Amino acid sequence: MKTRLRHPESRRGIALVLVMLTIIILSAIVGSLALAMSTEIRLARNTEYDAQMEWLGRSGIELARYALANKCPEQKSIDALNQFWAGGTSPCSNDVQNIPLKNVPLGPGVISVTITDMERKWNINLVASPRNPQKEILQKALAEVGVTDAEQSSTIIDSIIDWINPNETAGFSGAKSDYYLHLNPPYYCKNGWIDDISELLLIKGVTPEIYWGSNSTNHPVSAYQQHGGGGFTGPAASQVGAGFLNADRPLYPVGLVDLFGALGGPLNINTASLKTLQLIPGIDEAIAARILQQRQGPDGQDGTDDDVPFMPGEAIEGIPPAIQGGANQGGAGYGYRSYVFEVKVEAQINDYKRTFTGIVSRGGGGGQQINCVKFYWE
Repeated sequence: MKTRLRHPESRRGIALVLVMLTIIILSAIVGSLALAMSTEIRLARNTEYDAQMEWLGRSGIELARYALANKCPEQKSIDALNQFWAGGTSPCSNDVQNIPLKNVPLGPGVISVTITDMERKWNINLVASPRNPQKEILQKALAEVGVTDAEQSSTIIDSIIDWINPNETAGFSGAKSDYYLHLNPPYYCKNGWIDDISELLLIKGVTPEIYWGSNSTNHPVSAYQQHGGGGFTGPAASQVGAGFLNADRPLYPVGLVDLFGALGGPLNINTASLKTLQLIPGIDEAIAARILQQRQGPDGQDGTDDDVPFMPGEAIEGIPPAIQGGANQGGAGYGYRSYVFEVKVEAQINDYKRTFTGIVSRGGGGGQQINCVKFYWE
């Protein structure tokens, strides 16, 4: 019986394959170890930066407080978009403009500060106050959003007031806990002031389209919306396509979030947009446009040298005398100052970035006490 021996070249081929497999496995192990080490180094570096980043964020808040406290003497009684805190370029008799708010070197990093007053929008808690609800403003707002059905508008208005009202009795078209507890998932009516404007999404009749506007994109839909809570009865926003556009749905050019906030005092006529200005009782879009044109000056731009912000007691062209009187007394829901500001601080150390947010309020005699009431990072 003859035994056939394997060819030497065949054995060498098998050995070569084994060597290659070994190299590939070892390379994968080394690569995974390198990735793990890189991640550990990055996490260790980020941990080291945490304290420094927080102090950069808090320093940005202090810079914002300084900017808000130091204004032109001739503009102490107003807040306007041509002022330093808002990024404006108004000529001023002091040197506060020489202090930058963007790309400020500080310690090991750099910060940029953006200040936005809350009074450029209507405070929903003041407008829907159960003691004196300003339904005309709410009706005009819903019309601006694109809610044209009177029954739907009435439901939303009454439900917003009911959400704030501590009384357990619902309005004619509103809703209290007995309605919300039958939703999936169930929840109680707030029966108190709205702390965050996104609470409107919990209120009967307010859909994500009405809240955000039909063209808004990239806003996550929470569980209660997906299951029909808060008056939302359609598919999730992610199922509707780009934004909320759908051939079977009404078009809402703006959202309630563009017109209302949950903080601040009366609307500031010096920082309000065209859309929020025309919600003032007695003012239509044409008058609101004239107010904006007068405020912006010859160049038609807010925040520039030729701005003409309004002063208390000043006659405003195009506004009926009765409305002017209401403005001077705050009775029409608007004024000339801002008292609550959102401060965004973008901090960076090397390639590590973090965005901090602070809520700053103005109080005390003459509104010169600037305090940070909330601070967090995203």
